[in-house]
Amino acid sequence: MKKTMLLCFAAILMLSACQGKDKINEDGGIEDTGKVIPEIPFSQLTATEARFTVNGTTNYVNVMENNRKAMPEFPALKKKAHKAIGYVKDSYGRPLKNASIGISSSVVGGASTPAFGRTNEKGYYEIEIPFGVARFYNTGYTIDYEGSRIAMGLYPADGELSNSWASSDGMVEHFVLIPFGKGEPDQVASDPHQPNNYFGGCITLSWTLNDNEPLPIPGSLPVGSVFEVKLTPLDLIHGADKKTFIIRKTVEYSMLRILNVPVGRYKLEVKTAGGQPLKIKETGVNPRPEFGLNPKSATGSTNVTLIATSADATRPVPFRGAWEEVSVTIEK
Repeated sequence: MKKTMLLCFAAILMLSACQGKDKINEDGGIEDTGKVIPEIPFSQLTATEARFTVNGTTNYVNVMENNRKAMPEFPALKKKAHKAIGYVKDSYGRPLKNASIGISSSVVGGASTPAFGRTNEKGYYEIEIPFGVARFYNTGYTIDYEGSRIAMGLYPADGELSNSWASSDGMVEHFVLIPFGKGEPDQVASDPHQPNNYFGGCITLSWTLNDNEPLPIPGSLPVGSVFEVKLTPLDLIHGADKKTFIIRKTVEYSMLRILNVPVGRYKLEVKTAGGQPLKIKETGVNPRPEFGLNPKSATGSTNVTLIATSADATRPVPFRGAWEEVSVTIEK
């Protein structure tokens, strides 16, 4: 009887000792047990609306403002000397395989040395850091998007990213693929109209001004007039809701940037405040002509797919989006 009691007591002690300890995976990282949230089909997303009034002296609007999808859970990893480690997930908590992570390091007065790696099927990466002071130079992931392939930038899960650190200390950094949101706070504050400071896409409208000239240029918009832009989502990547954006703009300068548009495809409508449809035409250099406006020229409405810079996951830089602006001219 005493022997049985002793064995039971020993088993309880062993169980207690194991509780709360992290499970180690085959990579030496902590086993990730974070929850995965099911993705809601686009047709079942809640339809919402956001309205904006942009005065004449303002030439940009961030349609998602300070909103960002909630970050998924990550395990608390311990630093490994001379290594950068972490997990990469999408906004639903699903691990992302083959996410691209690039690190460079340098010593005072010396050239930088790159180190590169990709995540495994669990979304885990572990990269040996060369000697010196290190920093991330690339964080990207390639996805299927509207019949093609694009690379998107990755967001640091804790909302912070060290500019540099000693390679001997190691670094732990988790990243998330997000469809919209502000990037690095200081860069956004310094340059709030820069498209790549947001993880959502950008549509730039431009027009010719009619400054009460006796013979105005045909199609020009009078200073002080008002037009309305409506963006209705037709398809979204990692959508939180089907948010329609309605923007009323007073004409004074000749440009409006619509920033941080959640990644996807939209119906674009432009009309005067009185309801007259305006002509819409894609202009500028489009490095990905399969995206942008479809058709490229229309009156009143057309479809628009946000333009990614590249399909190469090694291109996006940390804490920034990877979007080209969709350049559009409008006229009466």
